Amino acid sequence: MSAMIQSLFAHQAWADSAILKAVADQEGAYADEEIRKLLHHMAVVQRFFLSLAQARPFDMERERQVPAAAADLERLFRGAHEDGAAYTAALTDEQLSRRLDFPQMPDFHPQVRDALIQVAMHSEHHRAQIAMRLRAMGAKPPVTDYIMWVRSSAAL
Repeated sequence: MSAMIQSLFAHQAWADSAILKAVADQEGAYADEEIRKLLHHMAVVQRFFLSLAQARPFDMERERQVPAAAADLERLFRGAHEDGAAYTAALTDEQLSRRLDFPQMPDFHPQVRDALIQVAMHSEHHRAQIAMRLRAMGAKPPVTDYIMWVRSSAAL
């Protein structure tokens, strides 16, 4: 299970980087409020769940601030990707089974593995929304499917 989680997080970093590059390459895309909100939301959710799984404090008020500059948002993603790679690389199946206290739902205690899978699946959903907005702007969004990452990783 830990190898699968590592793979999902590696794919997420690859796919997020591709969608961030597509936004940067499309004139006016980062100025689009919906794209900015979706990207920021993705980064915050990734950072939140990683903090939750690692029992680290998370300042939601500070995290709610949508960066005005694309470079600042890219730093949030890079930090989440580095944190996710380091954290998942050291996980054991026993640690993945640990139950979490989920602050938004006090009666819900998901396992670490479920929280981490949520991160990867949640990001996939929003990358697709961003791709649709890019397409509406006349851009050709990148293919960020997991299987395409597997294919490109196998070539390395």
